[in-house]
Amino acid sequence: MKQINARQRLPQRQVSTTDLKGGLDLASTLLNIQPGAAIGLQNFEPELEGGYRRINGFERTDGRTSPSAALYYTVNVANGSSIAVGDTLTGESSAATSIVVIKDGNTLGVTALAGTYTLDEAANGTTIEVVQLLSGQDDISTDGLWQYAAEEHYRALIAAPAGNGDALYAFAYGADKYALRADGAVVKLYKSSASGWALVTFFKILFFDAGVLAEGDIAEGTTITGASSAATGTVKRIIKNDGVYGVDASGYLIVDSADTFTDNEAIQVATVTKVTADGASAVITLTVGENVFQHISHNFYGSSATRRIYACDGVNPAWEFDGAVLCPIYFSNRAATWNKPTFISAHRTYLFLQFVTGQMAASAPGDPLIFNGLLGATEYGLGDSPTGMMSRSGNVLAIYTRNQTFGLYGTNTEDFELRLISESFGAIPLTVQKIGTVYALDSKGIAPLERVQSYGDFESATVSRQVRPVIEKYKARVVGSCAVKSRNQYRLFFDDGAALVMGDDQYLGESAPAFSLLQLPVVPSFVSTSEDDNGAEVILFGGDDGLIYEMEKGYNFDGAEIEYFWRQPFAHQGAPHTRKSYRRLYLDLNAERSVSLQVTTEIGFGRPENAATLEHSITSSLLGGYWDIDNWDEFYWDAASSSSEGVSLAGTGTNISVLVYGNSKLTRPFTIQTIEIHYMPRRLRRE
Repeated sequence: MKQINARQRLPQRQVSTTDLKGGLDLASTLLNIQPGAAIGLQNFEPELEGGYRRINGFERTDGRTSPSAALYYTVNVANGSSIAVGDTLTGESSAATSIVVIKDGNTLGVTALAGTYTLDEAANGTTIEVVQLLSGQDDISTDGLWQYAAEEHYRALIAAPAGNGDALYAFAYGADKYALRADGAVVKLYKSSASGWALVTFFKILFFDAGVLAEGDIAEGTTITGASSAATGTVKRIIKNDGVYGVDASGYLIVDSADTFTDNEAIQVATVTKVTADGASAVITLTVGENVFQHISHNFYGSSATRRIYACDGVNPAWEFDGAVLCPIYFSNRAATWNKPTFISAHRTYLFLQFVTGQMAASAPGDPLIFNGLLGATEYGLGDSPTGMMSRSGNVLAIYTRNQTFGLYGTNTEDFELRLISESFGAIPLTVQKIGTVYALDSKGIAPLERVQSYGDFESATVSRQVRPVIEKYKARVVGSCAVKSRNQYRLFFDDGAALVMGDDQYLGESAPAFSLLQLPVVPSFVSTSEDDNGAEVILFGGDDGLIYEMEKGYNFDGAEIEYFWRQPFAHQGAPHTRKSYRRLYLDLNAERSVSLQVTTEIGFGRPENAATLEHSITSSLLGGYWDIDNWDEFYWDAASSSSEGVSLAGTGTNISVLVYGNSKLTRPFTIQTIEIHYMPRRLRRE
């Protein structure tokens, strides 16, 4: 009889390796869900190259040094007992100064350094024994705390723009940021600066009629004079929105003037009458109401210096802004609802405006300030309340109402054709964004324009089935949205600080978008996306305290902790009814710096009969120690490194689920890429 080695009868250890991808899945059954998907994913985002990445932070902004740009130095003094945090450390001979933000005995952590200290000079009643050393703490944990202390110094200096209530809106233009906030009954505009938000002065508007001027008689930079008032001013903009030059032209001038032009007086250039004032000149104002601002940045004029901001809010006329001149865009009937557009877009050479009445207007070609049919402007009736529009590659303007989707095809007003794409698939306001194609949220879910065209009014047009419970919960609670182009993401923000992230990696071969959830400690009052003068994305949002925050900045929530977790589905390693002895767990991570997290496992769906498994749940930690030897509490990995470390497991069941959790204000973003489970197959389950 053949001898059988006893070792051969024992089950052999097997390895199950899972690449983490697929994102949050709240719809698939337990046996059908992808092993790399997640049943809980908060403050992580689907990474472009695979894995789940702990998100970046956000921080307040007003033009002063951003907290994430803070630097700290260590300075050693002979006796630091009389020096307190917050003191200014002044070198008596060097005249160098800095702010003390943290200390450890005679070692001071300082920031805002101006000048250079010298060795052995007197400072604040003691002597400097070691001059400033940039990032002078070697221990990575201590370095993080001292860096954070420097950031807190700069954070405390940043303030909201003057005014009351929520931050209404903000955008980036060139190298600067601009913020809008209510001040009583008016909305004021502020510009970021090295000393915080600075008020932008609006010029005056002067309407005219009975225009006898020829085209070009009044140009930007022209000095005008009131024949009866003797008021003078410099023209910043001239807009003719009705009539004929030389006969009955009417419109308005934007004027830089300390004087007031009076109604019906002759407006002259070098004593020659050009137009007649239609009302007294008045400072441009934006009225407070149910303002919901939208903006775009576009260049209609061809010069590299003529890219401008165009905005609307549903309360005031739309306006153009070039960093100095804010010019309202008035239709010829200044009191009409047409002067209160709700949504704005640029397509081809036209500025498009939507109105609550269900109308849409296109400007004259190449001139976003003119909405005159005789000059090429046109109007469209949509038959429903508009909710947004976005120009898509392929010469199509995607146009949404609450219940319908349209496409505007063609190249100009001569051949524009408005086609109905869907009779019952529209968009919820503030949800239309573009990442490759145009996406919008309808009550059925999130859908790209192409799928609406292909599948019409059915739920199958959506790409958000795996997060349907989130859509159902929040579809009536949207406060804003944005596209994060650098990460190929579409984000929806809700009225409790939650946000849904959709990563669209189809160009990398993924068949469907991947989702995750964010939970912010601030409920955004708006969300906007702009580009700075270098073409970099700037995502801004506001708080109820008036502060303006910049997203994708820093590594915490404006100094507060980020709570993050990933929960794996119960993975059965391809054998859902086979019991397994679980032996070891490996997590592959890529980290910028130190990583703080905990790891817990559940075996066999966490059933009561598997309570012994729960007793062996792992709360993992590494503080310069070794896996399985030091006390579990947190993991730490060094900067810009990848790690794959093993954790011993003990427990038997048909499946296993892993939870990774952390809550930190110091941890930098990191990516969980792969999970590897070592196990030994046992027997088929008998119950």
